[in-house]
Amino acid sequence: MACTLIMVFVGFFAYTARNEYFSVIPMLLLAVPAYFALLKTNLWKGLLFIVILSCYATAIEALSIQTSFPYGAFEYNAQLGYKLFDLVPWTVSFGWVPLVIGCFALSSWIFKKRSHQFFAGVLFLVVSDLIIDPGAVLMNFWTWTNPGMYYSIPFSNYLGWILSSTIGGMVLFRMLPKNDMQRLPFYSTYTLALGNAFWIGVTLNAGYWIPFSVGILLQLLVLFFIKKWIWMLIYLKYLYLKKRAFILPKIWFYQLAESIIWQ
Repeated sequence: MACTLIMVFVGFFAYTARNEYFSVIPMLLLAVPAYFALLKTNLWKGLLFIVILSCYATAIEALSIQTSFPYGAFEYNAQLGYKLFDLVPWTVSFGWVPLVIGCFALSSWIFKKRSHQFFAGVLFLVVSDLIIDPGAVLMNFWTWTNPGMYYSIPFSNYLGWILSSTIGGMVLFRMLPKNDMQRLPFYSTYTLALGNAFWIGVTLNAGYWIPFSVGILLQLLVLFFIKKWIWMLIYLKYLYLKKRAFILPKIWFYQLAESIIWQ
């Protein structure tokens, strides 16, 4: 909770400063929890997923810049660092890939059915961009050629997010079995929570009340399930100490974790 409040203040003052340091450094640091959680759960598949989705994120952004599909016509400014092929900043994948991990980890905690997890993950990603994109335009990360009605964001952007999120989710679900998704540690959503807190601060400073409200609602949902995970771990530790010599088999651990999460 304290970390999220700190990130709200960072975002609030970042909007005033609007320099490269407030853009690149937080993005790289915030990617660490999601990457670490995925690699800890399944090292080689996690590493392969990060490489594949990083290349995919860069490619689909470059495609949209060149052809306006699927997001619409836009271009990146200098705030996010050096541009690969003079099109896409090298930092873009560090912002999007951890977001995919966090949103689908969150959906896997909330829903049991694989299909429900998938569609909820896509929904969380699209909803997260309702706060990210207005804030990013404010921070001068990118500029839309044909601005839309929602804080200058065109509707095509969100159709593009549905497409890209669906593909990203398909890759993740294909590479990680259901058990691995449910075993992602609670800090897999830290990137989502802290990044969202950053954009809450930006939109608060700018007086963008709709994105700000969306960010608050998403933040409450994420923090609720993070808190539930933490209490679950405390409870399991209590069981271990109570039994002393009792060692919880791994499969029992996850079965008990699931029963607590889905109470």
